[in-house]
Amino acid sequence: MTKKKRKGRIRQTRTEWQKVFDPHPGMIQSFSWSDRIPEFIHISITLIDNDYQTVKKNFYEICDFINDKYKMKRKFHFNLSHTIKLIKEDPEFLEKIFTTVFKEAFQNILTFYHDLFQIPINFEFKANPKLLFLGYKQILNGRADTSILCKYLMVQYEQHGRQDPFGHFNWQSKEEILEPANVSIVMALFPPSIGLSPYLDLEICQEIWMYNYMVSPLLPKPDDSKMEEKHYSEMNINKFKEEFENLYNSFKGFNLLAIYPTYIAEINMGFVARICNLSLDAVNFVKGHKGEIAEMVFRTILETFIVASWLLKRKDIELHKRFREYSTGRERFFGQKLAEKAPTEDFKKEADKIVNDAINEAGVRNIDVATERGDIFNLRIDQMADEVWGPDNQYYFLYKRSSEVIHGHWRVIAKYHLAKSFNPMHNGLYWYNENSNRFAGLIPAFMCLQLSTEFLITVLSDIKSEQTKDLQNKLVDYHERLLKQYMAYFNKYIMPTGDKEENTK
Repeated sequence: MTKKKRKGRIRQTRTEWQKVFDPHPGMIQSFSWSDRIPEFIHISITLIDNDYQTVKKNFYEICDFINDKYKMKRKFHFNLSHTIKLIKEDPEFLEKIFTTVFKEAFQNILTFYHDLFQIPINFEFKANPKLLFLGYKQILNGRADTSILCKYLMVQYEQHGRQDPFGHFNWQSKEEILEPANVSIVMALFPPSIGLSPYLDLEICQEIWMYNYMVSPLLPKPDDSKMEEKHYSEMNINKFKEEFENLYNSFKGFNLLAIYPTYIAEINMGFVARICNLSLDAVNFVKGHKGEIAEMVFRTILETFIVASWLLKRKDIELHKRFREYSTGRERFFGQKLAEKAPTEDFKKEADKIVNDAINEAGVRNIDVATERGDIFNLRIDQMADEVWGPDNQYYFLYKRSSEVIHGHWRVIAKYHLAKSFNPMHNGLYWYNENSNRFAGLIPAFMCLQLSTEFLITVLSDIKSEQTKDLQNKLVDYHERLLKQYMAYFNKYIMPTGDKEENTK
């Protein structure tokens, strides 16, 4: 009997393209344009101040010069690493390059990378670092216009003199090459032809990138504090916060003890207080540029909001009792674990005291308190959300989406604790973020205030009293205005719509 294959913990929805090649591992190799960018930097630089036809003419002259002089198994196609190797072997090659429009590019490249390439500088010129910056910037995206022109120059020369039944290698003008359909053809032709050429030295490319990291300066993103403060003021977040505080204080004026049994009233008051107080804290964190903490608080609020809404919907006294007793059971569990690991008798007594204090605070007998190791309820958080709002509800989606800030996924780490260098010679390198401010925009502030308002409305709806209707109506009105303001912020700064020029005024 064959054993059933055990499913792993990694769950992915893979594309149909990925699935097709599962039976043929290794048939499709990964291909990185980023790893090969330095091989084309001289062409990109030359295209900055020279028209494509001139660059192409000189490109062919240089390639023909080498291919006529050296009888290679494969045509020389003028990539940088191979060119550097030949210059070291034959200085006459550099003299030939200096008679073409590639002269300025190589003067800057050889000077900047002198310590790396170790080619003598026997010429005088005025360095122009801006050319290197622009050269890299133009081809960081493998589908950018300059990247396509660089690729096609080599692909076309490689096929020069061969049969061309589909007419892919006879495009002459820049405009023709950059037609959308032709761009896709170039992207498909490049990897198996030039992209896998033995003349491309990926180790040297990596050394060039490393040299860039070490020598070229980091250019972090400018501080966004003024912009964030402008948005905060423009969207009247302070006024919304103050208005919510007043509504929250009005809610606290209702005596929930007169509506619910004592221990349920206490739980509901606890839910209200936690959700609302943390929401106000989240707004303060956004104002103080502590975006990551604001996102963490939002995730915490969301979990409490889902559990609290589920308990309100269930109206089950036993579930409320379970909710309270669970905390005491958890204290017993951790207290016992501490006692087991206690290095001294005094330490063990302190651990036992933690357990006894928790039991006394709960007002129950020691023998009635179970040790809690698992979850509070037999339902997962997604099942609770589905029960309250139905399948595919937004609350569980937001809960899962915001989980990464709690678990420290890469996106969150890169966003808040590292800074991407804006220097194109660094190819998107991340480095330590020296800015103490962490920006999350205004979304956490808006979302926390919305959740708090929704929960207060939910509790008041559950009470169903004439005395609460006025406050409930005020909360509904507040929620509508808050949502409208959030959409104004979202449409203007998160996902701009309409006239872009108008949106940036």
